[in-house]
Amino acid sequence: MDNKTSEIQLRMTTSSEGVKRKIGLRWGMAFIFFIIGLIAYMDRANISIVAKPMMEALNMNKVEFGLLTSLFYLGYCFAQIPGGMLAEKFGARSIITIAITMWSVFTALTAAASSYVMLCVVRFLFGVGEGPMYPSNSVFNSYWFQKHEKGRAASALLSGSWFGPVVAPALSVGIMAVFGWQGVFYTFAIAGIIIGLVWYYIGRDKPENHPWISEREKHLIIENRSVTGTNKERAPWGQYLKNVRFWAIGLQYHVVLYMNTFFLTWLPTYLMEARGFSLKEMGFAASFPWLALCFTTIAGGAVSDFILKKTSSRMTARGYMAIIGFVFFIAGLYLAAFAMDPWMNVLWLTLALGALGLPIVASWALVNDLGKEFSGSVSGWMNVWGSIGGVIAPIICGWLAQEFGWNTTLLINIIPVGCAILLWFLIKPDRPLIPEKNT
Repeated sequence: MDNKTSEIQLRMTTSSEGVKRKIGLRWGMAFIFFIIGLIAYMDRANISIVAKPMMEALNMNKVEFGLLTSLFYLGYCFAQIPGGMLAEKFGARSIITIAITMWSVFTALTAAASSYVMLCVVRFLFGVGEGPMYPSNSVFNSYWFQKHEKGRAASALLSGSWFGPVVAPALSVGIMAVFGWQGVFYTFAIAGIIIGLVWYYIGRDKPENHPWISEREKHLIIENRSVTGTNKERAPWGQYLKNVRFWAIGLQYHVVLYMNTFFLTWLPTYLMEARGFSLKEMGFAASFPWLALCFTTIAGGAVSDFILKKTSSRMTARGYMAIIGFVFFIAGLYLAAFAMDPWMNVLWLTLALGALGLPIVASWALVNDLGKEFSGSVSGWMNVWGSIGGVIAPIICGWLAQEFGWNTTLLINIIPVGCAILLWFLIKPDRPLIPEKNT
């Protein structure tokens, strides 16, 4: 009701044409986040594309290679909560600029590492650099988007992230053919530096501070956003940590990123080893699951916001959408394990990873819903657990594949997804994490 009342008042003071206009500065900023996510995930995904020549050059086995991805997520994990708290204190513009610069430098240093030990250190620091990105984006979204736009706002960075692995295979293979596997990392590092400069020039922490925003759009955002306070308070961690629902938010996302990292790390190798794809065929086939994930993230954010606006139920708009995604993910993984034809296998993997987009976008919309001005801290907490999933997935799945084969690895991974479904019933997203008077 508050949203409708504010919009009625706004129509009385501005032209109806201006109010109804959907495209505004905030959506232009969301597009920049799409590009940032695209480059960030290309930087993550490119190491899996060059896995074979890189493993041969540095004499690595599957477990050692999996450790590189785990070290990235270990550094990523450590930077989550500090990154969110820093963005709450100093603003998203500065923290995101520092993050982009740092991870781009360490992307380049991945190619320059002369030993396996040095490479491990570089990948850990690369993870530290990327860590603040998502929590800082949550802080940005809390100030720049209306309550009923949080799903679409979250999907901008997320869909860009998932589009990264769509273009990374073909692009990386092309660069590798000309400049070798090291050239892949140097190219993506340059792209990161460029988008970092663009973000610093255009980005602002709040719409009130941006010289380009119209009065109409600024008024609409301020009247309808979830942030209620302007003072820089610390998140109530003592109350959060006593709340079972706070833990459930993190644990279900632990499963989400565990499965996402399994695909990100091992999908190219799986398609070549288990399904007989050539390097060129793999670059094409591996893009389909990520394209599906990109699509469902964009569509899921819009659908979730629409359902929330119609029902005012976050359990319906966020929770049930996440559960449906998990169910389809289980079905896709099971069918992929038993598919005889390689391209049918790709089809079922596409269904599985595409379905994972629904719990992903639901999770990031939820931390904005419940975190409000503390969304950086809440999202950082959630992504810490997700990062732990990212740490263990490459090692565990690499070991399972090495010892028991790829099909067994796919089937075993169904178990934690079932647990994630149960956790959503504990979250109860329609209730605030703490009483309103304390936020």
